[in-house]
Amino acid sequence: MAHSIPLNKLTGQFDEKKDRDFIPLDSTVLPVNKNGMYLQKEPTEQLIKAYNDFKKRHPDIPFIVVSATRNYTYQNGIWQRKWDALLKKINDPQNIATEILKFSSMPGTSRHHWGTDIDITSVSSDFFRQDKKGIILYKWLQENMPKYGFCQAFNEGRKGGYLPEEWHWSYQPIASQYIAQYKQILDSEPNKIIQTLTFTGHDKIKLRDLIKEYVLSVNSECY
Repeated sequence: MAHSIPLNKLTGQFDEKKDRDFIPLDSTVLPVNKNGMYLQKEPTEQLIKAYNDFKKRHPDIPFIVVSATRNYTYQNGIWQRKWDALLKKINDPQNIATEILKFSSMPGTSRHHWGTDIDITSVSSDFFRQDKKGIILYKWLQENMPKYGFCQAFNEGRKGGYLPEEWHWSYQPIASQYIAQYKQILDSEPNKIIQTLTFTGHDKIKLRDLIKEYVLSVNSECY
């Protein structure tokens, strides 16, 4: 991907269902927990290889895509629901945003916008840390996903950003180009991104600081 990535692709402000670089996962052999999820073609091809190899070793352990591309509109729906719920308990917008960011991205800042990232089987750390099948799955993912180009974006040991997510895997050959361009814009023309973000609370929080922390604080192997 030598060409410049359009800003709307970086911030998820497009319809992946109408984009020729994306394919529906429910048209592949990959198990999905809901219809209508899309991913870019290259990471899909590599994910299928990973899935097939995993099932040869562990046919009885679930390997299911539970989330793939989420565009700005979809992410905004998640954000709005959580904001409305927390507003009943918390008065300060910055604290509301910080609470949401423990588990969900601000619209326009999610790696899921890029069509390179997937969540696998469960979005509960307890599953991967305490459930026998989850422990086996996570060990396999850690040892094998890099062979197919995937890195664990939110691993242990980072100094900021999201809590660890055992389930979230990112296709590094493409995602690294997205984050590099995102960082370049944040460093040189941050308002170029900021002015496109209109989600609830965007004008009441330390938006630029939060974007930098939560977009850029990822596993160094994903850069």
